Amino acid sequence: MSAELAGLLRERVTIQRRGPGRDALGGAVGEWTTIAEAWAAVAPADGGPVVAGGALAAMPWWRVTLRAPSAAAMGDRMIWRGRRLMTRRITADPRLPDRVECMMEEER
Repeated sequence: MSAELAGLLRERVTIQRRGPGRDALGGAVGEWTTIAEAWAAVAPADGGPVVAGGALAAMPWWRVTLRAPSAAAMGDRMIWRGRRLMTRRITADPRLPDRVECMMEEER
């Protein structure tokens, strides 16, 4: 399976994590820090507008596949081709232990 996965990982992504800073009301104000760069497979995901209630302003969703183990965690974002993608779900399928799949929503 590793050879199959290696051929899919053609895109370079930067994984960023927000620092622990908070403002007076408790909102996150920490700076985004790069924690890793990785090769990934990036493809459009189905269901973005459906998940967003069919709103016309819904942002595109992307399926990002990374090699396991991955540095990505919930709350992180990825930078891909100048786009900011927010992590909405991370799935590690036991049938495919060599990869991690992330569902990402593009940020405005």
